[in-house]
Amino acid sequence: MCDLNESHLALGRITDALFCSGLEAGAVLTGSQVGQAVNEALSAHRDWNGLTRAVRAAFAKAPAEAACREEWCRRVAEAALSSADLTSDRYSSLA
Repeated sequence: MCDLNESHLALGRITDALFCSGLEAGAVLTGSQVGQAVNEALSAHRDWNGLTRAVRAAFAKAPAEAACREEWCRRVAEAALSSADLTSDRYSSLA
């Protein structure tokens, strides 16, 4: 098991923010849409801890649906973190 580093933390935080956003799973997104969704989710849930609480609550209510959404959000977050140019790249994943 590897130690958590900053990239793991960033991936988890972006995934949580996307999970709590209003984005529809499976949507094709631009980098600016991903950034806007993260900012809006942070504002709506007041901070990173609020996002984590919202994700935890979603898993408690509907674990199967939450797991599917989290998988999509993680793939989008991975694509965003690996992209050199977030403003023009598109991110899509299987829903």
